[in-house]
Amino acid sequence: MNDTLPTPGAPLRLPAELTIYTVGELHPQWLAWLASSEPVAAVTGESVDQVDAAGLQLLLALQRGLADKGHSLALHAPSTALQAACQALGLQGWLAEHSPGVAA
Repeated sequence: MNDTLPTPGAPLRLPAELTIYTVGELHPQWLAWLASSEPVAAVTGESVDQVDAAGLQLLLALQRGLADKGHSLALHAPSTALQAACQALGLQGWLAEHSPGVAA
């Protein structure tokens, strides 16, 4: 998972596996990235091929943490798996709000 380690100011690349098995490792990494995020924090989701409710919960927590700082999340290129998971959990509106070009 080292290829997804966030660098301050750089886009956060979501890993291929965004599941209950990875959120424990990702959470502290994302908190560090959140502390140094830009006003519009870029996140790329093209690599996600496995996602579950725990992974989406972590992504929503990241967005909320950004909002608490007065920042916003811009999710670029959400994978088909990520879009399907959002649809399955009723998060199409959230996804459309944070992903340019994705319809609700």
